[in-house]
Amino acid sequence: MIMNLHTHTHHSPDAHQTVAERVEAANRLGLRFMAVTDHVEINRYYPAEYYHAEPSDMYFYNGKGVFEDSMASVAAAQADCAPLVLLAGAEVGQIPQDPEKSALIYQDPRVDLVIGSVHELPGRPDFYFLNYDEEDIPALVTAYFEEVLRTAQSDCYDILGHLTYGLRYLPDRRAYDLTPHLELIDEILMTVIRKQKAIELNGSGLRKPKLYIDPDLVLVKRYRELGGRYLTISTDAHDTQYLGFGIDLLEDMARTAGFSELTVFRKHEPFTVSL
Repeated sequence: MIMNLHTHTHHSPDAHQTVAERVEAANRLGLRFMAVTDHVEINRYYPAEYYHAEPSDMYFYNGKGVFEDSMASVAAAQADCAPLVLLAGAEVGQIPQDPEKSALIYQDPRVDLVIGSVHELPGRPDFYFLNYDEEDIPALVTAYFEEVLRTAQSDCYDILGHLTYGLRYLPDRRAYDLTPHLELIDEILMTVIRKQKAIELNGSGLRKPKLYIDPDLVLVKRYRELGGRYLTISTDAHDTQYLGFGIDLLEDMARTAGFSELTVFRKHEPFTVSL
């Protein structure tokens, strides 16, 4: 197994196990590169009290605290992680909602890589919590991709996370027609390419009853056709049992899409490894 560059530990509010436990599991699996990318929801960078809000399972607060705790754990684990290469990262959600604080994370000298993700639209909860019976689905998906484009246009990420996250919880994801959104998706992909950033193959959907990968093969092939060269692989593991889950399928998908190399980032500098 070459890599898993999107993983969460107990520092993320929705994840389990320590960094040290993940390192042990990664070495058992034979992973060569692993990044710890705990959640930093940048629009809720401080504890709930700062926003005069109550802690809630629906909203992740205190991104700053998560980041500092995660960085400390990764630094301690890096001293004894061989043969694994352990990378310090963060998954920064909602970058356009606070570019200044996003830049603080990106420019932190401890950080190897940042995943830029959109989990929610301004003023809305995570897509997981939406009531889709009350939504104008095409308008919602358009708004999602517009927010992803704003993320792609920023300079505060290395990897654009789970491109099609906004489809993840639709009542019938497979039946949804992306055709009206393809022009906008192309703009996102071309922006990523122009900025020499990466997209990821996110395999979290391989654990679901109806399997999916974010993004699917059609969009990964399109990324390649447009000139995309930087691709990473992740299981988006929130639990150690999923650290290596489906990586072989993701590697096969990358090859099918025309990739012979994958990309790793160290201190935001990309380098490729043979697939």
